[in-house]
Amino acid sequence: MSGVPADCLSLRCVLVLVASLCALEAMPEEESHTSEHPRFEPRVDVIACRNLLRNASFECGDDAWSTLGAPTGWGGDLSGLYGRVESDDAWDGRNCLVIELGPGKTPQTCFDVWVPARVTQHAPLAANIGWMAVARGQPITLSAYLRSSVPGTRARFLFRFAGNALGRVQETATEVVVTTEWQRYSVTQVALDEDVCIAVGPDMTSMPSVEAVFRIDAVQLEVGSEATGFETREPLELGFSTSRYGNVYEAGRPSILTVYAHNHAGEEAVASLSLEWEDYFGTPLEPRTLSIRVPAGARAEEAWTLPVPGKGLYRARITWSAGGIEHSRPLKFSVIETYQHDDSPFGLNHPATTSRMAELLSRASLRWVRNWSVNWQWVEPEPGKVSWNLPDAQLDFSATTGLKTLVVFPNPSTNWSSSAPESVSGAQWHRMAYAPQEPDLLFEFIGAATKRYAGRCHHWEFLNEPLWVPDFCLPQSAGYKVADYISLLEGASKAIREADPDGKIIAGLSIEPKSPLGDEFIAAGGLRLCDILNLHPYGGLTIPEDFIKDLQRIQNAMDANGGRKPIWATETGYYAVDDKPWTPWVVPEGHFSAGLLLANERIAADYLVRHAVIHLAHGVEKLFYHEPLDGPVNIGRMDIENPFLGEEGVPKKTFVALSALANLLGPAPRYECPASLPAIATTGGAPPLGYAFQCEANSVLVVWWPGHNTPLEGVVALPDVTVFDVVGNPIPDTPVLGDSPIYLVSKSLTARELAERWHAGAR
Repeated sequence: MSGVPADCLSLRCVLVLVASLCALEAMPEEESHTSEHPRFEPRVDVIACRNLLRNASFECGDDAWSTLGAPTGWGGDLSGLYGRVESDDAWDGRNCLVIELGPGKTPQTCFDVWVPARVTQHAPLAANIGWMAVARGQPITLSAYLRSSVPGTRARFLFRFAGNALGRVQETATEVVVTTEWQRYSVTQVALDEDVCIAVGPDMTSMPSVEAVFRIDAVQLEVGSEATGFETREPLELGFSTSRYGNVYEAGRPSILTVYAHNHAGEEAVASLSLEWEDYFGTPLEPRTLSIRVPAGARAEEAWTLPVPGKGLYRARITWSAGGIEHSRPLKFSVIETYQHDDSPFGLNHPATTSRMAELLSRASLRWVRNWSVNWQWVEPEPGKVSWNLPDAQLDFSATTGLKTLVVFPNPSTNWSSSAPESVSGAQWHRMAYAPQEPDLLFEFIGAATKRYAGRCHHWEFLNEPLWVPDFCLPQSAGYKVADYISLLEGASKAIREADPDGKIIAGLSIEPKSPLGDEFIAAGGLRLCDILNLHPYGGLTIPEDFIKDLQRIQNAMDANGGRKPIWATETGYYAVDDKPWTPWVVPEGHFSAGLLLANERIAADYLVRHAVIHLAHGVEKLFYHEPLDGPVNIGRMDIENPFLGEEGVPKKTFVALSALANLLGPAPRYECPASLPAIATTGGAPPLGYAFQCEANSVLVVWWPGHNTPLEGVVALPDVTVFDVVGNPIPDTPVLGDSPIYLVSKSLTARELAERWHAGAR
């Protein structure tokens, strides 16, 4: 690779090409790919052009650009574009991308395992969205005009190559030194595979305390061994922006899509756009059109107000013609009512990697986070060498997001304190899974941690998934039993009580509700040592109604052993992805959630709401969903495991459905009773299900009928009762009872009255 000003390309470029070709020839045979393999999405359409990059000089705003940062522990990346497009001091046209770095400005990412990481992202590279097709073995050149407010700062040019989306992504990077004047820099690389995406931007790793303003403009990716004169991908380019992270609009306010157009040609151009779209339920909406006129050599922008009919998730496709080429761009956006309460029944297992993602999830009511960073091994990696830096950084980050924290002490020992045989590896958690040789040292650590963080946290969970998950905590394969867990819990509980008398202890085996091991914990008196029982009721491919019998069994077991205690589901989730990260779709080996995908996001949203309501009606107070990840731009593997957001923080249907549920239930719904059933349900088959909650000033009844699609005439005639669909919109006509829950809300009827009378007049 070369990383020099474009006018200095010479022998160095040739040497780079030779070295790259040698590396290519040395690649093992199994790394070769063909188009028959799954290939990453999204893709940039192939047209005849010199510059492969869309919106290469940012004249169409932030369209088609995101940010590539550094990975954060086991967590994600920066998610979305960091920086801003400014109409000032550009090299080409009017706009350029501005990235400011320095103390208090450089973005940070955070994740609590494995090991906890809080990364200051000194190199937030502007990355194109979409994979571009190239010929493997062909030289390609990436160039850009750069400028820095501080002389001698560095910038990085990065290529990522992929063929088989299930294989490895290959990266090559080169650094250049940037001056205070606009200058073009160029890097040439042999294509290591058939698809490529690029990133370019500042790298202040060597100057972390320096404040600097970087400008990026006129980025070009082209086939060939040298940079040619800059030009845009097409003479007339269009771009689109919601101006909102994740494309999430606020209900009751205009949903405005900004359309940008940039005309590099010598004569005026007119673009006619068509937008076809559908709502959350897949119902087509009235198509929209827009015409935008762009003078020669100029840019234009138009505010396109989309007449959304209410809350929900909308999918659109925008089409237009330019220069004889037909274009088509997908657009997905959501409209929600921001959750207004400080507390909520819903949270996340692990923190979101960025504060921006945490804020977006919080808008949908995910107000809690289960944090794993307070782990004995990470505080005391060697006997007597204590540092709280890692958990301090994690909990400080969570505090900046305003979320409430549940601290889990995930493992019972450190590598050095473990009673594991010498044959057990110290990698990851394997030695930490065994009981400590001296339990008092564990209790001492728990007491010290609780005392340290009691000012900000008051909920403490002891061990994650002990006994039943192989190799994680007190594995049964090593001979551990429920009595061993209870013995350690007794000491941990005492230490927590002494350090935080008002704190709440969460314990149990954090188990699937169907497992009899949980009953054994309850029967052995484990509840006396905790305030809250934990469960991990992952949905998987199981229908939500299958959990009812197990939750009832657990409540009965508590009744028979000293009385009920609240339950927290500290891990759970349903998964679906409508926009697959590669096509054709193949489930990657060993990927947890990819093997549990439901048929589509609407089914997942229905299941998630039904699952939550069933659990809230059976003693569960809070549900924590696994897990809030957004991986590197254009990769999408991590995002499969995010139950609520896809790539670039764009929501899935579960996001808007949970938002509606939370806004109707509020922070502390109190379950009252099941719904009585209408006459239509007595004709045979499975009946409808319904649960009534008292929610501050309102009563809320949630009703559904799996496998049916039955209109309920007469329900809307009930006095002072409003019926809402699963995304929170009033149903003006006859509600339909089916897989998607509906909500009946009343201010005058109590929850019990609503449960008894909700079907009055229904037929």
